[in-house]
Amino acid sequence: MPTHICKLCYKPISVRSIATLLDGTLTVCDRCHEAFQPRFSTFDLDGIPALAIYDYDSWIKEQLYRFKGCGDYELKAMFLERFRHYLRWRYRGYLVVPLPSWHEHDEARGFNHVEAMFSGLKLPIMKVLKKLRAHKQADLSYEERQRIRGVFGWQGGQELKGRKVLLVDDVMTSGASLRAAVELLEKAGPKTIRILLMARTRLNK
Repeated sequence: MPTHICKLCYKPISVRSIATLLDGTLTVCDRCHEAFQPRFSTFDLDGIPALAIYDYDSWIKEQLYRFKGCGDYELKAMFLERFRHYLRWRYRGYLVVPLPSWHEHDEARGFNHVEAMFSGLKLPIMKVLKKLRAHKQADLSYEERQRIRGVFGWQGGQELKGRKVLLVDDVMTSGASLRAAVELLEKAGPKTIRILLMARTRLNK
């Protein structure tokens, strides 16, 4: 039997791990996974039910930088792999719509990090949105974030009318980008919209 190595601490992943027995090959070992501290916090974003797996703390920020900032594609599964069966059951029948990034950023990285992160759920992914201009949330004030409009447009001609849509993103800060995406998606007449986030910051400003 091959030895699987944790991609964070580079130590062998025990084959006696319950998670390994259930899920097969894992990206990180049990010890490293304990540092992630999942919260599963639920909330409403302007009436849209939302779920955030983690708080956006220093550990999550560091690991997201390794994955997204450094372009380490092999880390794509580590955030959600322990919960993929539950999430697949919870959102069965939904179409996953990733919140898009600026295309030049995806090209430089070599992949879209949100799409890669949620691909392990094995739910159908529909890339119906595109980002029309580059902007970085961290460079905007709280008030500027709330005024984001027209940042997203349609990509492709996929039909969403009467479908169940799961809008996904890596981190929610002010929620302005998600609100802009929801506003556009609602025009397509979906049956329902839900939001799933890898992490959510607890700071509003």
